[in-house]
Amino acid sequence: MLTEWLGETSIVGMVLSGSFIAKLVLLILALMSALSWAVIIIKTLQYINIRKENQKFYQIYLNESSLNQIKKVSSNFPYSAFASMYSATYQEAARMSQRIQRSRPDITESASMLPHLSQQLQRVIEQTINERYAFIENRLNILATISSAAPFIGLFGTVLGIINSFQSIGTSGVTSLASVAPGISEALVATAAGLLAAIPALMAYNYFRNRARILTNTMRNYGMELTNRFEWIVHGRLLGSE
Repeated sequence: MLTEWLGETSIVGMVLSGSFIAKLVLLILALMSALSWAVIIIKTLQYINIRKENQKFYQIYLNESSLNQIKKVSSNFPYSAFASMYSATYQEAARMSQRIQRSRPDITESASMLPHLSQQLQRVIEQTINERYAFIENRLNILATISSAAPFIGLFGTVLGIINSFQSIGTSGVTSLASVAPGISEALVATAAGLLAAIPALMAYNYFRNRARILTNTMRNYGMELTNRFEWIVHGRLLGSE
């Protein structure tokens, strides 16, 4: 009884009464939509964690005077891009500080090493930024693929449905609207399903790409702070005394 009612009054009924190909197309679109929403939820939680941990670590960075202590707590912030940048920059600055102390250069020689130090720190920072950018962009290609492919898959299902409708007209010889409308309605469900899968994926993809771009700019600004701070410390031979 329920199946008969669904078959007469709802989109679910159209799906249940559809052909195997139509059901397969809708199943594919349903799986794509589920995958899209799973990625959206995962990326949303990821960005929330990144923002929270960046804020917490940056406060520690501003308020803590001991560079070594900041390095120790940086491991407590796995999602923080700032913590990763600080850890990598600290290690590079410490390595170069040891080289300066071993060679014991005079003031002139020490000043001449600053451009090389700056280049090394910037290289490490840029490498870390690229790694973090790859991390925050992970899985976005799934959203891009779904947003571009889902409408065409839905259109494919619609075209097949319309072809079947016209074939049934040719077989039965009945050309009234009442005989054509159910088949066309069933076919258009695939287009609607494709759009329902694609639109959220496209919106989420654009949003997350924009957030990634903003975060990258923020990381570059923070990288400039790190470079200036560690240049001053290494040049003054203060890193080893922390």
